Amino acid sequence: MSLPPLPDRPLNITVYGAGAIGGLIGALLTKSAGTGDIGEVTLIARGAHLAAMKADGLRLRRPDGEIEVIPVTATDDPASLPPQDVVITALKGHQIPPLADTLAALMAPHGRILPVVNGVPWWYPIPDGKGGTKGAEEVDPGGVLWSAIGPERAIGSIAYLGASSPEPGLISYDIEGYLDLGRLPGEDRTDVERIAALLEGAGWMIRQTQPFQNALWAKMMSNCSLNAVAAITRTSSGVNLNSQPIYDFTGAIMEEVRAIAAAEDAEIAMTTEKRLSLAMRNGGFKPSTLQDLEKGRPMEIEPIFAAAAAVGHAKGVPCPMLDLATEILRFVETSREL
Repeated sequence: MSLPPLPDRPLNITVYGAGAIGGLIGALLTKSAGTGDIGEVTLIARGAHLAAMKADGLRLRRPDGEIEVIPVTATDDPASLPPQDVVITALKGHQIPPLADTLAALMAPHGRILPVVNGVPWWYPIPDGKGGTKGAEEVDPGGVLWSAIGPERAIGSIAYLGASSPEPGLISYDIEGYLDLGRLPGEDRTDVERIAALLEGAGWMIRQTQPFQNALWAKMMSNCSLNAVAAITRTSSGVNLNSQPIYDFTGAIMEEVRAIAAAEDAEIAMTTEKRLSLAMRNGGFKPSTLQDLEKGRPMEIEPIFAAAAAVGHAKGVPCPMLDLATEILRFVETSREL
């Protein structure tokens, strides 16, 4: 499908899901709203977080501890907004499919969507068994996003940073980092370059990895292993990796993801030993899956772990350790009330 180009004017942007990552993106974009290529910026949130932002603005705490109050435009009603040029989703993978029609209606005919997610994004193609492609069922059940929005409208986006939302209205930028934007090989990159420049103008550090699956699978190697094992053991990587069997289990998952990446014509430059070493230095940092478990929130089991394994299975790559970790996490999830 050929997409209309983005309009030759400042772009109106909505951030759907203004939690830790989305709130940080929205805060920096809002500070630059009305300048350069950034038009109006709207944040979509709900509950106490929305009420706090409306009453007192969004409070952004930077790594040095300084807190800045940023007046933002925020709502819980996307239907009240005009069609948007760019929609950035900063939601858990399992939260996106129920919003397929809402997101499609929010986007202008030329609109682009940047799903910032952990795990395999819904637009990532795998064989459908009929000579075509589809999204992984684990992240796009029934292909609702693939049909309602279309993968051609999606720009890949990965966040390499640390952020949290300790209380309503407060976003804590804990570990400075960057966003990686891109498309798969052979796809037009004009819109990627424009949105990358727009984000850079708002103060973001942007990297454009080519091919994009290199960035995706490098992140997946960490997520599938470190996140899973932290949630299974309920300890940070800085603690659990001191156990040799756990170290070996984590490393085995990393190697399986590396094999899946190779089947996808992607290269993970960092060695498994180096990635494990970096994780061990990070002390008490808890991956997002463990944070979700501890806070009583659903873990992103299907979008991260099961979807990665699904790509492997579709390409004939065995991943028994990843399959095992995924199944253990499913039992952890279903037994949480016991």
